Amino acid sequence: MRLYLASNDLGSFADKLRELVGDNKKALVISNARDHRSKEDRAEIVKGDIEMLNAAGLSATELDLRPYFGKADELRKYIDAAQPGLVFSMGGNFCSLATAMHLSGMRDILRKDLADDKYVYGGYSAGAMIAAPDTLNYLDSYGRRTGDRLEEAKQIYGEAYTEGLGLINEYICPHADEDRFMEVCEKAQVLLPAKGLMPVVLNNSDVMVIDGEQKVILKK
Repeated sequence: MRLYLASNDLGSFADKLRELVGDNKKALVISNARDHRSKEDRAEIVKGDIEMLNAAGLSATELDLRPYFGKADELRKYIDAAQPGLVFSMGGNFCSLATAMHLSGMRDILRKDLADDKYVYGGYSAGAMIAAPDTLNYLDSYGRRTGDRLEEAKQIYGEAYTEGLGLINEYICPHADEDRFMEVCEKAQVLLPAKGLMPVVLNNSDVMVIDGEQKVILKK
């Protein structure tokens, strides 16, 4: 299994992402963490992230999971045909991302494909946080500050789910060096260990990289 989990954008280690991906530079960009934004804002943010990945030497295409809700077999066929070297999830609302992955079957597809080492999974902020076993344990520290993320997901889709991908046991706490997130990161470092869970606190330049049995936190 290969993972590239960043706090913000690609962090300061895009060269490591290219190395991890290898020769197949095709990337699918899951955009559903931004479904709470207006159509215009969402499109602009997606465009920026695709340009970011392209500038890093990848060939990125958006993957909106909404057309595949209840159609996991169709999504499976699309991914097999696309043959990505990287599946990358954008930041935003982590509960929306978890719900979109559940409703489309993407969660199960990712878990199987990553176990088979078909491609790299990457993401930043919510896209990195979703690698944990669930999103529910983030809500006390993150959800209360910016509005209830779970309720926001329910308003978008009519239902909400909290399963993470379960790729790592740790819980990533991004943006630790941003003023507006310092308080929630500090809170997470108290609340998560109190539940027997391990937080991984990342500044915006930092990245957690997993390559098989190797796990490292890269810091600038």
